[in-house]
Amino acid sequence: MNKYVIGLVSALVLTVGTQTASAQERKFVNIGTAGVGGGYYPAGGFICNVLNKSRSTNNHAIRCTVESTAGSVANLRSIRSGELDVAFAQADWQNHAYMGTSKFSEDGANKDLRFLFSLQAEPMHVVVRKGSGISNFGDLKGKVVNTGNAGSGTEATIYAALKVYGETAASYFKQETKLTSREQAQALCDGKIDAFFFPVGIGTSSVVEATNTCDSEIAEWNDETIRKMVEGTPYLGFYTIPAGSYKGQDKDVKTWGMPATVVASANADEDVIYQMMKAVFDNFEDFTKQSALFVGLTREGVIAGGRSAPFHKGAEKYLKEVGLLK
Repeated sequence: MNKYVIGLVSALVLTVGTQTASAQERKFVNIGTAGVGGGYYPAGGFICNVLNKSRSTNNHAIRCTVESTAGSVANLRSIRSGELDVAFAQADWQNHAYMGTSKFSEDGANKDLRFLFSLQAEPMHVVVRKGSGISNFGDLKGKVVNTGNAGSGTEATIYAALKVYGETAASYFKQETKLTSREQAQALCDGKIDAFFFPVGIGTSSVVEATNTCDSEIAEWNDETIRKMVEGTPYLGFYTIPAGSYKGQDKDVKTWGMPATVVASANADEDVIYQMMKAVFDNFEDFTKQSALFVGLTREGVIAGGRSAPFHKGAEKYLKEVGLLK
């Protein structure tokens, strides 16, 4: 009986010890995305989904959540300040944050910014009301246009592009609005704005809402000025929004854009980043099936596209293990 009691007590001590150790090992990661109506918020959810599901198979205790934010520029500043460890950012603003240029010139270069991988291509959508007479970027002069909410990558990208034309939002548009991705489609359909800009994956809900609700159209942005800018910028590219991508779209739309990227602080927990990479890349085909935004992505492509900053050490560790990096 004494041996039985001693054995039972020992087992209980071991169990309690194991549970305590597990509780101590539990880690949390919060991914900064953008507005709920854009592509970053659901994409962040897909990453958290595979990471959370991998807890038992990959033997970790990481809990992943997603946060709606103002977007790329705000995310990059939050990473710098330590408010976020992982976030989405347009490839152009990742580059500016790492180099300390453009909107980040006063902040200085963030050499602690790290790259994980890129995701969907983000062609620039210029969404206009049907019958507005707007067929290209030049037709927007003197119109009421949503340039993206304050702190978003959209806002910063549009301001940078306007500068290439020798213009500002105040000089080029009759009025600019600062609506979120969730608000802009309804405002367009209600006639409160003439157009909105959105560099985003094809099929994103905000654009679908506008084209389905009030037969809005996608205008081209492919003139000589923007072509020179894109050709001279390594993280930008030319894109085509294929005919049939949206209701009533009967022809290809020529535009430009950049990939979405997932970035982190150099101080982000190495094991958390390693497990995130493992969860996404070990079952990459299943991961990309979660969204039409991910069509055409490859393992090799997403570790090269849009990268300006060095790899995080946790990402580098995983990619070398599986032979994607030497």
